[in-house]
Amino acid sequence: MTDTCKRSRGRKLLLVVLPYIVDAKRNTDTKVKSVRSFLAFPYGVLTIASHIRKASNGLHDAEILDLNIASPLSEAERLRQALGQGSIDVVGFSMSYDISFGWLKRLSEMVRAEFPLLVQVVGGPAVTTGYKDMIEEGVSLDAFCFSEGEAGLLKLLDTPDMLSAFESDPWIRNAPEGLARPRPHAVTEDLDRVIDVDYELVDVPAYSMREAFSPFVKYSSSSKQFFLVTSRGCPFKCNFCAEPSFHGASMRYASVDLIIDHVRKLVDNYGLNVLTIYDDQLLLNRDRAKDLFRKLAQFNIRVEMPNGVTMSYIDEEMAYLMRRAGVDTIFLAIESGSKRVLKEIIFKPIAFSRIKPTVELLQANGIFTCAFFVIGLPGETDAEREETRQFILDTGFDWAFFNYATPLRGSALFEQCKREGWLAPEHQRIGAIDMTDYVINAPGIDKAALKRFLFDLNLEANFVKNRNMREGNYELAATTFKEVINRHEGQPFAHYFLADAYTGMGLEHQRLAAAHYRRFRELIEADPEWADHAERYGLDISRTLARPVMEGINAIA
Repeated sequence: MTDTCKRSRGRKLLLVVLPYIVDAKRNTDTKVKSVRSFLAFPYGVLTIASHIRKASNGLHDAEILDLNIASPLSEAERLRQALGQGSIDVVGFSMSYDISFGWLKRLSEMVRAEFPLLVQVVGGPAVTTGYKDMIEEGVSLDAFCFSEGEAGLLKLLDTPDMLSAFESDPWIRNAPEGLARPRPHAVTEDLDRVIDVDYELVDVPAYSMREAFSPFVKYSSSSKQFFLVTSRGCPFKCNFCAEPSFHGASMRYASVDLIIDHVRKLVDNYGLNVLTIYDDQLLLNRDRAKDLFRKLAQFNIRVEMPNGVTMSYIDEEMAYLMRRAGVDTIFLAIESGSKRVLKEIIFKPIAFSRIKPTVELLQANGIFTCAFFVIGLPGETDAEREETRQFILDTGFDWAFFNYATPLRGSALFEQCKREGWLAPEHQRIGAIDMTDYVINAPGIDKAALKRFLFDLNLEANFVKNRNMREGNYELAATTFKEVINRHEGQPFAHYFLADAYTGMGLEHQRLAAAHYRRFRELIEADPEWADHAERYGLDISRTLARPVMEGINAIA
């Protein structure tokens, strides 16, 4: 490593995006499901590589190797080939998800054995929250990057003796003393320096982006979708969220005009027509958000914010400007329908009385309104879960999403579960938690009953008592159920209520209605559990024709 570390100019960084895993068949390490069903742009490493190329004035270079892109070669062989050219000085692994840890261990061991002179580091959200576990597990790395990597990696490349850079923020040495290292505080203060991402660093056509759930998704070859993060930080401290661990509590913003310049480049160079904004608190600076939406309107694109937004900052002008900018679907981070749970367990500041008027305001502006809810927080009672159920039905969301309370590493909930002994040892290991399962063993929680509650709540709120079906908005309801079927073809309730929506749309849609009633019956007959659910909710299992046609036949008889 000595010769490499003596070089002070012109170093080259290889950023390696670890599998996370797109294809479940490749998942040989764990029973945990894939975290994505599509191949997403590696936005984090794109910002780092773009920044290094610009900020170093050409003295340093960075390349990206995304191991999630399909290849006949193994992940190890692809990395071996990239390093075999002999021009790489630093390998930087990007680890966004815990489930990538097995890949990190094996690939870093291979690099250490075959390329011992290279400096190896790792960064990403899963590293910021789990570096202590990684030190204890043992990995063949030199250091971990805490929080954001742009400034830290550039400083590493600039330092004559690179190993000495690990003595300062944002680095944590891979050594026992790293366990006692004070939390680093290095972040990128000036986001204007990292907003203009260079997509030439990756093979754009290789990525298969997918829009968040909405009845208005494009689903066509003409859909050109790109990510954008315009701010970092979150001042709130929701107990199940690890976001403050990644970027801190202080908000930092990129300039609106520079954002617009970047979007214009994406439109001109790549034909962008779907912009996915991944901020955690986009609306917190209300004037800035309005300025951004006002200026995005010129592009005539679709804008989505799948991380969810804080409802408190939406007023009439905001709703109007969002719709003009291309926001047709919004995700509200509500989390619970119980005031006590929000205030005393989640610690989320929401003006409860404003929720329903805000939902109505958004819907009046033509925005399909979704809400996120977390079920099963320790301390939440059965009665409070029932409050949430009734609140959802009374408020009239277009769709609701439900998640189990999951003790994510880096969250206050994770520390609470460890402290109280509510998390089994196997679930405390990095990469062990499946977010589709409920793993908390808190007193007073019946796991089986909780799972039934969440399952039934989804069926009731989104299908049986669907807001648009109740109000006769059959076309919008039909488009929504088709979106469910596009993602989960075997969901029988989606077929049944899509058929009901077609029935409500008139006689010209009866063939389509009959086809989906038939598909509903096929799925019900193949699965006794679904048949039980259908019977519980009073679905007509015998129906094969659309309702008006059946009524006409009965009248003739």
